[in-house]
Amino acid sequence: MKKIYRTSVLIIAAVMALSLCACGKSDETKDSAAPASVSETEQLTAAGILDKLRDSGLCPQLDERADFGGDVFTNACEKLYGEPPEKFTDGGIMFVSSGASADEISVLSSTDADCRQLLEDRKQRRYKDFEGYAPAELEKIEKARIFSAGGLWVMIISDNAEDAEKLITG
Repeated sequence: MKKIYRTSVLIIAAVMALSLCACGKSDETKDSAAPASVSETEQLTAAGILDKLRDSGLCPQLDERADFGGDVFTNACEKLYGEPPEKFTDGGIMFVSSGASADEISVLSSTDADCRQLLEDRKQRRYKDFEGYAPAELEKIEKARIFSAGGLWVMIISDNAEDAEKLITG
């Protein structure tokens, strides 16, 4: 009886060890094969997009950030986008604090406002800001990417705007 009990315990322990090894291997394979882009089924947030772009290293000069709900974002909404903060359901911006570069990432969501148009207008204002100040930045602004991802509208002004868009949209 003792022998059967010991054998049963050893078999159960072996099965458990093998199942744990199989799980570890499966997760490892899954993680390494996971795409770098944001899945369409993944719930996107402005903060998530800004984090992903910050962590990617594609826009290293962006050294300041204002997130939805924070005082900086709330106070800057009308100046930056022409709408009061109450119009937005999510948003955020990363930018160069010195103002020496046009680089910027804006992310907006609203149920009332046309975010695509707000970002187009923002792009035009950036162009006018840099037209007499730093003409070398104008080409970057002209090549800015404005697109929708998971219900959010994104504007990327950067030398790496196309790569940054691909990172977000896949």
